Amino acid sequence: MVACLAVTCGAEPPAASDYERVIAGRAEKIVATLDGVSAEAGNRVREAVIDFSRTVNAWHETHGARRRELKSRQDDEARADLAALEAELAKARDGFVARLSVDLSPDEVAKVKDGLTYNVLHVTERAYREMIDRLTDEQQARIHDWLVEARDLAISEGSSDAKHGVFGKYKGRINNFLSQQGYDLKQEERNWQARRKAAAAGTDTSTKESK
Repeated sequence: MVACLAVTCGAEPPAASDYERVIAGRAEKIVATLDGVSAEAGNRVREAVIDFSRTVNAWHETHGARRRELKSRQDDEARADLAALEAELAKARDGFVARLSVDLSPDEVAKVKDGLTYNVLHVTERAYREMIDRLTDEQQARIHDWLVEARDLAISEGSSDAKHGVFGKYKGRINNFLSQQGYDLKQEERNWQARRKAAAAGTDTSTKESK
């Protein structure tokens, strides 16, 4: 399990020194994925990731409980207050991306975001393509765009579970879209699992299905 960054994980927060080691280690791993970036730029990116992690952690410690309470309500006042809180997170994300963009290309910025969200975008996108190998280019593009949106929001969540939760909501949206496109997702998943099991056993299911 990836270490959590905030009290939203439901456990006691780590000691300050341990927390700093966690975010520093994560930043180091992210910078290591950026081939061709100079040492000076890498140092600035590393500090940007650490500072952003601290900002996100502090925000969730201060506003996390209030945010959850507002999400549980349906009245207009709650929606307005929640929108104001979310705007603060959006501002933090925008500032972070602007800081990265001084040294990194858009593709490199995307790599940093992937590192902060455990590469869930690419794992999920690959799973959909493997599960339904008949997806059209338009359908694949729609899935990709939604997963990018999920990733760009998830970078400012305060725990591994919360980050995955953002992707979970978008996967629900994707599943609804694919169902509307005529796919039986339960059957598609069964077929996919059967193909994976057969591949692991070294069996050619296409030969069996043709008999």
